[in-house]
Amino acid sequence: MAGSSRPGPVTPPIESCRVPPRTPGPLGINDQADPNITSLLGDTPGSVGVCDWADPTLPLFSPADPYSEMVCQAPDGFPLAVGFDQPAPAPASSAAPVETIALDKAQEMALLITSGFEGVTGMDYKALADDFDGMGTSFGLIQWNFGKDTLGPLLKKMIDKDATAFKACFGADADYDALKKAIVDKKKADQLKWARAMIKDHRSAWEAAFTKIGSNETFKKIQLEHAVSGTHKDAVKVIKDIREISSALFTNVEFRSYAAIFDLCVQQHGLHEKQTDAQTIPHIKARVAAEKPATQLELMKIVVTERGLLAKDEWVSDCISRRMGLLTGARFKSKEHDVTKNRSNPHFDLIKQFGENYVAGL
Repeated sequence: MAGSSRPGPVTPPIESCRVPPRTPGPLGINDQADPNITSLLGDTPGSVGVCDWADPTLPLFSPADPYSEMVCQAPDGFPLAVGFDQPAPAPASSAAPVETIALDKAQEMALLITSGFEGVTGMDYKALADDFDGMGTSFGLIQWNFGKDTLGPLLKKMIDKDATAFKACFGADADYDALKKAIVDKKKADQLKWARAMIKDHRSAWEAAFTKIGSNETFKKIQLEHAVSGTHKDAVKVIKDIREISSALFTNVEFRSYAAIFDLCVQQHGLHEKQTDAQTIPHIKARVAAEKPATQLELMKIVVTERGLLAKDEWVSDCISRRMGLLTGARFKSKEHDVTKNRSNPHFDLIKQFGENYVAGL
């Protein structure tokens, strides 16, 4: 029986726009073995008439569904092996959607991390520090203190909620009446005077009173609500300031950014503390203009560093170490004004796990 190849050259006419079944070199490129093109079938290894020029059963090629029959014939009789057209290079796929976490969860985690800088693994409602830093007394989840006038308003909320239970936390040597008057009258100087006198002359009574306050379930709830609501309001102001500096990089807020801002507001009260208001934001703007950060993380490193540099000399390295650790999820060593800090935190794993997630509602 005669061969099934159509007489003439193996390469079909140009007008047919079909690739021959064979090439001079190895099979696989622009021939019948190339899966990315449609080629002529040519001879078959068996008897003539099966999937070749002499096979009358081959269905016609259908442009509407070119892959319905992988072996078919063109209208003019050419037997075809239908391949897949080489696809055009796919556009660079956008990154997978970033997961979000609920705002209340972000607030709770941020509070837990900030508390972790005091060396605790959970919420420490009884954390207490004396006048070592000039603040009179620092107490509770985020170390409210008399010096910054943050502890007085917290204790006032407790008095308003349950005055009887609050008074019961103070022993005979605690001079409760003097403290209550200073709190109700909103006199920071009197609050500091009470604290320093108690620490000097009746330290055990001072410690016992705050231990009882921190153990009371009603007052613990007030601490939690006060910590989240007050600090979050300050954090929102910082976020607004940063967006005015670089809206493109701060369209969404990553959790690590929120945690660092939350901690900044606890320790440094935001970007608008009176003595730094005229300096912090201009310094940040100048560095952003010069360094042109490409990511939110790079931008936040500038923010926390510039704000930290405006703390009191003895606290600058501590501020920077804390916030850079929150942004990176690891210890960060900072040395400023001959003071070195390398702060750790038992909750850095939360930054590693959720750091790049967006916080919903910001």
